[in-house]
Amino acid sequence: MQSIVSIILTALITLTMQTSAIGIATTSPEKATDSFLAGVEECDQQIMEKYMDNTYVNFLCNAKGDKEVLDRMYDALFKNFSYEIKQVKEKDDVAVAKVLVKCNDFSGVMPAYNKASYDYVMDNLYEDSIGDKKALEKKCLEIYVSEIEKAAESDKTIETTVFVPMVDNGYYGWNILMTDELMMQILGNLGMPVIK
Repeated sequence: MQSIVSIILTALITLTMQTSAIGIATTSPEKATDSFLAGVEECDQQIMEKYMDNTYVNFLCNAKGDKEVLDRMYDALFKNFSYEIKQVKEKDDVAVAKVLVKCNDFSGVMPAYNKASYDYVMDNLYEDSIGDKKALEKKCLEIYVSEIEKAAESDKTIETTVFVPMVDNGYYGWNILMTDELMMQILGNLGMPVIK
């Protein structure tokens, strides 16, 4: 009797493991791309933490400053953001997704920020507060967010086709090969003060 129970339990465990593996194996390159882009749009820490080496992802997740100012930045960045996965090609352990991204054109943010922050420093050069690094960083973040908001309010939007490369992670999933250039394209050619 004990051997029959043992055989049944072994069969059930094997069946459960196979069913679980089948469920995990359903992750596709398309789902990985969709999950990542949705995670960026919603600033989902759990999804984005795998890509913290990326300058943009790190900034979006770890920017320090007033919560209200940061919330304004996220709202402006993704105000007119949408994406559509047009095509996915997969071969062996590599894949690429062709994605149409629509968003505001943020290419003018950095030049405007550079001018506005320079003007602020020059206008306040002899103020005691200009030497306060934290106060200056706070003001610069406000200037940067203000320029992002101006770009988000304009009617100037762009459509960009991006190609998202990825590799099989060996655990029934896909890792996106994220670069700063790719994130810059996804975010409407947004430049960032932290990029050297």
